[in-house]
Amino acid sequence: MKKLVLGIASIMVLIGCGTEKRESTDTQLQKNNSSNSKMISEGDQEIFKVKKDSLSSLVWTGAALGKDHFGTVDFEGSLGASEGKLISGLLIFDMSTINTQDLVGNSKEKLDNHLKNKDFFNIEKYPSAQLSIKSFDGKNLTGDLTIKEITREITFPASLDIKPNSIIGKAKFTINRTDYGILYGSGSFFDLAKDKVISDDIDFNVSIKAVQ
Repeated sequence: MKKLVLGIASIMVLIGCGTEKRESTDTQLQKNNSSNSKMISEGDQEIFKVKKDSLSSLVWTGAALGKDHFGTVDFEGSLGASEGKLISGLLIFDMSTINTQDLVGNSKEKLDNHLKNKDFFNIEKYPSAQLSIKSFDGKNLTGDLTIKEITREITFPASLDIKPNSIIGKAKFTINRTDYGILYGSGSFFDLAKDKVISDDIDFNVSIKAVQ
């Protein structure tokens, strides 16, 4: 009987852990918006949902010696505004949607799979990345970028058009991938032949549209 009780208890613990790992994007957004609302001294904020269409896109560019590759990653999220100013936000990037745009066929499949495996973003263990927006001063946006459970504060120029029913924005920024534990092919960490070195920098070009 004791063994049966212990067995049931163990199963319940495993089920609980599995449920926690599968926490939905909506739950993450609700938690983030609630947290940000408290930091704004209970100030009112209007929530705008990011639309998944041609006006919301993230294009990444990575480089090795003599060649660049670029592609996209899908994302969703929400932005919070008060009195016509951006005050909060959370964007969640689905790393399983890494999609190289400048290659086709076997070359494209090979690069996509390589970027998704343990050498780079390890999407099996880290299926998503996120940007938690903390402030926007009208010119520069500051937020916490989390990749592979490593969080770094970043600040970069951005333009936003905030209207009563929508927010449309654009931004370009660069990160050093080694700051997030992505070391494969880095000349900063390994003694590699020049034609094997992959740039530490990843460039991002983001367009976003969010509506109420």
